[in-house]
Amino acid sequence: MRWFRVFGIVCLGAAPVALAEPAAAREAGLRVIQSARQVHDLTPAEALGSYPVHLRAVVTYYDPYIDGRHAALFIHDQSGAVFVALPVRPILPIKAGDLVDVQGVSGMGDYAPIVIKAQVGYVGPSHVPERPIRATLAQLLTPILDGQWVQVEGVVRAVRSSRTNVILDLATPGGSLAATTIREANVNYDALIDARVRVSANAAPVFNKKRQMVGVHLFFPGMKQLTVLQAAAADPFARPAIPLPAVLQFTPGVDVAHRVHVQGRVTLRWPGRTLCIQQGNDGLCMETSQATPVKSGDLIDAVGFPAISNYRATLEYAAYRVTAGGAASPIAPRVISASDAFRPEHDSELVQLEGEVVGQEHAGGDQTILVRAGPYLIPGIMPGSSFDAAHLAIKDQSVVRLTGICRSQINSEDTNFSEGEIRAGAVQLLLDSASGVQVVKVASWWTRRNTLGVLALVALVSLVTLVWVVVLRRQVNRQTHALRRSEERLRHLSEHDALTGLPNRNLLNDRMGMALQRARRFHQRIALLMVDLDRFKEVNDAQGHRAGDQVLCEIAHRLRSSVRMTDTVARIGGDEFIVLLPDLNQPEEAELVAGKVLAAVAAPIPAGQQPVALTVSVGVCRYPEGGETIEELMENVDTAMYAAKAQGRNGFEVYRPVLR
Repeated sequence: MRWFRVFGIVCLGAAPVALAEPAAAREAGLRVIQSARQVHDLTPAEALGSYPVHLRAVVTYYDPYIDGRHAALFIHDQSGAVFVALPVRPILPIKAGDLVDVQGVSGMGDYAPIVIKAQVGYVGPSHVPERPIRATLAQLLTPILDGQWVQVEGVVRAVRSSRTNVILDLATPGGSLAATTIREANVNYDALIDARVRVSANAAPVFNKKRQMVGVHLFFPGMKQLTVLQAAAADPFARPAIPLPAVLQFTPGVDVAHRVHVQGRVTLRWPGRTLCIQQGNDGLCMETSQATPVKSGDLIDAVGFPAISNYRATLEYAAYRVTAGGAASPIAPRVISASDAFRPEHDSELVQLEGEVVGQEHAGGDQTILVRAGPYLIPGIMPGSSFDAAHLAIKDQSVVRLTGICRSQINSEDTNFSEGEIRAGAVQLLLDSASGVQVVKVASWWTRRNTLGVLALVALVSLVTLVWVVVLRRQVNRQTHALRRSEERLRHLSEHDALTGLPNRNLLNDRMGMALQRARRFHQRIALLMVDLDRFKEVNDAQGHRAGDQVLCEIAHRLRSSVRMTDTVARIGGDEFIVLLPDLNQPEEAELVAGKVLAAVAAPIPAGQQPVALTVSVGVCRYPEGGETIEELMENVDTAMYAAKAQGRNGFEVYRPVLR
């Protein structure tokens, strides 16, 4: 049960029920463990000694569907709770509240002792514990409540569903956590959004390989264990709309844990990502996965949870709809200078400014045009879906007019809190579409390059002295180009694998860092795939290392052909490759790429004396679910890859916290 051993269940309480000691235990000289407390009190060495376990306890959570390989079973007796490792099949006819008889042996999970090799027998009906421990998030993030039957209160912010399970995102006073339950028929889970609820569940902390707690997850068996303390509004849009500046302003008696209703005209829409609205000169941007089409100037109503993002108010998990009877009336942008853009009153407002183009970039799914306005450099960013290829023809040094949402980037080191002053360290404009870039003045033909060309032509018809200058200039240019090529070659060697030509770990880390920065800034998803060749050593042993090198080069070529130009394929070890997928629109895209990789590698590979047939095991880890740093993502994708190998190779496995 690798998936759930990682939670390391701690027991909860008092005296065990006396059960008969098996004859096999007496013969082996091992004491029989008869309570959940005794299981958890074993040392790691004792747990590995396969002590016989015989428990009579109540089921608090049983789910054969939570993972394709493992069933989850938490049981609770008078002494506490413990996790029991069970296979997925057969599905047992038990449910939460049943009294069961469990016989197995002790084993060591990834954090604490558990019960393995278990046989479960139904005894009769009972009930789940009636007195759960009321806990805060801070208490849950300690080993004291590991595995206990607890009670948590919070506001439901989002609902995610699969075919068999439902996950609630709960906002508590100390932070957010997820609670998983088994999907029930005829339950409108979406009606729980914005409701304050109380949940009784097993607390299942997540640990990494170092046995350090990195999070907590709740598992509750069904809606009977969820009490609605304050129902959500039947129609969240029926609440009175508040002014945009009032979001997160001090208002006595207002609970900011719940959704608020705002109204304004659309100034920017990045479908499925960001929506900005404006009232008068006040703007507000919100995060939303909704992709309902709206036009610039549409009057909309929006509801969402107030939050703080880079020293500004925003709405999370926002939903919106076009206001009935509100005709579209586009907001006129405020014309400002570059220095004005750094003033806080223009943050999130639709503005317009002019500058000289100094560069363009189309990477990571977004288009960036960089302009210089006085002493300031200001990037204008638009989503790739709105990108107009004609804008690539805009020459550097052209003067353009940018129209977009002003977004201040706050540097806390430059902020004078003693004076109540927040300064923007940088500014960027979010552009709704390519129409937000207008060319005011085309760059003169007399650019630096063209001027040098004219001077070279004049030099050709000049006196011998001038000819000598031209010849000397060419020699200098050749030397400069040679030095540049040498520098580029050295840089390439330091950042690429010598055999396959793929990026190495150094270049991969650089690109992962940039991808994570962009993902955090724009709330995008990225994914890592770890591709490991199955039984590659047999190729080297059978046909030699030269044939093995040919196989690695062909695998590298096939992997690169299976992904986008903006993706990165890197070789980080002998037969290990990493695929970095930035700017994903949907999390399922990573699994599609993993399938393409398996298909690409399946064809026989010409090498040595005869073609080689290889398979690969692929681990998939997505940001932010699988980690928020390079180290966490690399560690978790490695875990997922080994999980794929454990499933028989030639497949892929998506990382989930319970894999640890």
